[in-house]
Amino acid sequence: MITGRASSRSRGQDLDWDEAGWQPNKMPFTATSGPKDAAADLDCDVPAKFLELFLTDELLDHVVHQTNPYARQYFQAHSDLPQHSRGNAWKPVSVSELKTFFGLTFLTGYVKKPSTEMYWSVDEVDATPYFSKTMSRNRFQVIWKFLHYNDNAKLDVNDKMYKVRPVLDYIVEKFKKMYQPDKNICIDEGMKLWRGRLSFRVYNPQKPVKYGIKSYVLCDSAIGYCFNMRSYFGEGSSLPDTMFSLLDRLSGPGYTLYMDNFYNSVALCERLLEAQTNVCGTLRKNRGEPQVIRDLVKTDLGTGDKVVRHNDKVMVVAWQDKRLVKMVTTCHQDGMQKVDVWQKGHKDKVAQFKPECIVAYNSHMNGVDKLDQNISYHPFIRRSLNWSKKFVAYLFQMCMFNA
Repeated sequence: MITGRASSRSRGQDLDWDEAGWQPNKMPFTATSGPKDAAADLDCDVPAKFLELFLTDELLDHVVHQTNPYARQYFQAHSDLPQHSRGNAWKPVSVSELKTFFGLTFLTGYVKKPSTEMYWSVDEVDATPYFSKTMSRNRFQVIWKFLHYNDNAKLDVNDKMYKVRPVLDYIVEKFKKMYQPDKNICIDEGMKLWRGRLSFRVYNPQKPVKYGIKSYVLCDSAIGYCFNMRSYFGEGSSLPDTMFSLLDRLSGPGYTLYMDNFYNSVALCERLLEAQTNVCGTLRKNRGEPQVIRDLVKTDLGTGDKVVRHNDKVMVVAWQDKRLVKMVTTCHQDGMQKVDVWQKGHKDKVAQFKPECIVAYNSHMNGVDKLDQNISYHPFIRRSLNWSKKFVAYLFQMCMFNA
């Protein structure tokens, strides 16, 4: 094993860490992955039936019972609407009509046009007659205007997601109920674009969507199925508490959780291991790593060299590639693995040896990216000055992907 040229600044320290003799934790995976509950009983090839596992009549009935009163309140407060205002044609919406409305909304993600009005165009060049045959343009727009998800009269000022809370909680519970992830899972950040004013809007220059509502998302690494999510408000629960909240009922059966250096620490890995969950991921400086690895700089190691230290629960690895990469794992060997990679100046892939934990991390950390990528293919989120409508549309996109 290549141990690298560790800096003399740290030799003789780290009495609780060893260099050799690492034995990874090989706990058995005891869960049965795949569809559960009503999803396991569903025997058909009709896509809508799978979507209805999440967007149930019960959920849509809740939306109906929030939308209709909200519309009544609006007209009571605006009794002087212009004669030709489309709002004057309002009539209560039903669950059946709401299904039609959302069906057309989903369809706009597949049939793309510059504006909503163009879906009802009668110009033979760009007409899409299915929309006008299904619902009038005015009816579609007035339903969108009054779409509502929670009772403003009972506003909880301490809950920043109050406007969407019933829908968010209902859908996430369905996510957890309908599918059991496979052994490898990952946690990463998901961003819903929002550039308007919002107290919990965040900016992340490293994400494709740089401004928006951030959520912590737990996904199945293999297929990207969203099992759980939790929105970020800039304060409140600590990261470790958030991680355990996301894991929820997955703690115990022997899952392997992949996380990046925003979340990881040696202490968190040890806590998760006690909860029968293995961990692997990148590691930031001063997150509990041994001093010999904390003090490493790029010039201390040659390309391909590594430094390994472990205690009885976790292993920390520093490996020199184009940059110095630091990893923490509870379940991987300390050996190297051959992989084929693209390199500048070569027409074909070139063989390279990487630490086993890095190969596994690169393979299993992209579950949330799969979710975001698939959602981005057919975005049906319409322009809106209302963040809650856009966020619920984002949840519905997740439902379509999970289905």
